[in-house]
Amino acid sequence: MFKKSQNAIYDNEVEDVLKGWRARAVTVILYVISIVALPAVITSAMYYSKRQWWSMAVIVIVLYLLLILVAVFKRLDYRLRASVIFFVGYTMAVSALASFGLMGIGTLYLLIIPILAIVLIGHRAGWAATAFSIIIYGFFCLVAYTGLLESWLVKEPIVYGIEAWLTRGVTLIMMLVLVVALLMRMYRFLLNTLKAEQQLTAELKQTYDATLEGWAGALELRDIETAGHCHRVSQVTRRLASEAGLANSSLTDLHRGSLLHDIGKMGIPDSILLKPGKLTDEEFKQMQEHTTYAYDLLAHIPYLLRALDIPYCHHEKWDGTGYPLGLKGTDIPLSARIFSVVDVYDALISDRPYRPAWQEEKA
Repeated sequence: MFKKSQNAIYDNEVEDVLKGWRARAVTVILYVISIVALPAVITSAMYYSKRQWWSMAVIVIVLYLLLILVAVFKRLDYRLRASVIFFVGYTMAVSALASFGLMGIGTLYLLIIPILAIVLIGHRAGWAATAFSIIIYGFFCLVAYTGLLESWLVKEPIVYGIEAWLTRGVTLIMMLVLVVALLMRMYRFLLNTLKAEQQLTAELKQTYDATLEGWAGALELRDIETAGHCHRVSQVTRRLASEAGLANSSLTDLHRGSLLHDIGKMGIPDSILLKPGKLTDEEFKQMQEHTTYAYDLLAHIPYLLRALDIPYCHHEKWDGTGYPLGLKGTDIPLSARIFSVVDVYDALISDRPYRPAWQEEKA
């Protein structure tokens, strides 16, 4: 249940980021179209005016003004603004197909609109736009090859003048600039997202490590005789493991496991943990439980799973007489074997309630 709720939170966060990006992308596209399409609008209006296709000229101008209006009002929902782009695009497509036929610029509109729909709104909108483009294209194919509804189409023979070629060329350039601008926007967005994610990961890692340092410090505050022990053994263990050839990634987990190797002692009563004399068999058996306590405390934390070998297995012995599992030889995790050498050495050269510190040479 917890994992499902976490996934739902992540999905919502991703969706919010995607909505923000799409809103910005719609604005960029509207600006690009408003600027780049102006020459095409002028030439199209002139082309239709010369042939006295006044309705077509008015439609082109009105659609262009609608684009500018939607571009200015940024507070409108991005899906509504994107829908205006698609509406204008399909209107221009039908106009071009009716005027110039299947060889005109209209087919390019039918191709580009579904792509924009997928990028700006989503897959459902993309599939819907794809179906709509196919229907429109199929209709004009039907008209072209059967002669049906020919009276609805423009009857004047198509003569491609300079203005038509200019319109076609400018429109192609507009589409190219639009795609490039959108891809650049996506690149910057993904780059910024990656940088933010890396920064967040670094900050999260620092927070985790600081928490581990705090846990180790809390244990040392309770067990005054071992003050500084966790940090000392952690540093020496990393050096020894590095000399033994462990990978850098393993050294990080080894460091964390070393800091937390005695975290299970938080569950041991003071009467046993701080006893100045030798422990009884019953007390020693209870002391041994600190490795199991450590496992129970850390095993459910994914961040610390790879560091768990040391807190759980650092009291195992090569001959199998250790605890808690009685592992022998190489069955004992390598990190726990390396750490146990350092742990015993540091314990021997430190004062303890039941004995004074040894000389380093003797240890």
